Amino acid sequence: MHFLFKLFKWLLTLVILGALAFGLYLGNLSYEELFNAPWDRILGIENHRLDLGRIHGLEDRYGWQRVMVPSKDGTELRGTYIETVKGGRKAVVLLHGLYQNRSMCVPYISMYQDMGYNVLLVDLRGHGESGGGHTDWGIHDVEDMNAWVDFLRSKNPSMEIGFHGISLGAAMALIYSGSDEGRHMKFYVADSSYGNLLELGRDKIMTYTGDSRLVLGMDVLSPFMQAAMFFHTGKILSDVDPASQVTHMTSPVLFLHGRADTLIPPSVAEELLADASGSPKNLYIFDGAAHTMEMATNGPAYRSVVQKFVKGLS
Repeated sequence: MHFLFKLFKWLLTLVILGALAFGLYLGNLSYEELFNAPWDRILGIENHRLDLGRIHGLEDRYGWQRVMVPSKDGTELRGTYIETVKGGRKAVVLLHGLYQNRSMCVPYISMYQDMGYNVLLVDLRGHGESGGGHTDWGIHDVEDMNAWVDFLRSKNPSMEIGFHGISLGAAMALIYSGSDEGRHMKFYVADSSYGNLLELGRDKIMTYTGDSRLVLGMDVLSPFMQAAMFFHTGKILSDVDPASQVTHMTSPVLFLHGRADTLIPPSVAEELLADASGSPKNLYIFDGAAHTMEMATNGPAYRSVVQKFVKGLS
């Protein structure tokens, strides 16, 4: 009997270790899929990340400066710098959405120039002309934003810097806002940000596949996927979730969202507002606007809301 009990314990240990090993294997596959999945099809968005003709034409026409900075890991990041006021001490960094590039931010330039801001449009890692190869989901974006802040401070060491992001760019700005360096920025404007990466993935994969078992599988694998993420990057999901990082921010923040947004519902913006620790903090929801379409739907109102918020910080 004693021998059978020891055999049972030994077999049970092997089963548990085997299950853990298999879970870690699947978790690592899930981590890799986070970067390699066809998110444009899953989320139902168009892929324009290599459509750079517009921004190149504007750079050539107006003499805007094409710039490159290396991130901490050596990845080359590309952008466009527009000097509104020579030697000015106010600048805003504009961050585009998923599968876009810095061209997307052109409509937002003039409202900041009207307030005397120099403007920096950047290609997020894995987009446009920046290196990286794929969407980074915030793994390196704190370091990337630090590189851009250093670039702006090289123009003027006392530069006051704000961030204005759209969709993925808004999420990256909010992730940065909770970092040690990001807490010292002048302001953040977050247009159509998601809150939680896993929740975004669960909802959209369910819609894309129609298979609820995949969602259950994601829940089961989440601890193993996070273990793989920590092994590869030293970070876990809360480190790259805007909803977690806004609880650490101290800068003023303005959330913008479309009431007709079906990709990321406006309730996400309301939750981000409630959780944000920055002050002051405000939210404006645009009636009739779909995802990231607030400016296109009601440009004058968009400009007014943003300018009122930014001018109120002076």
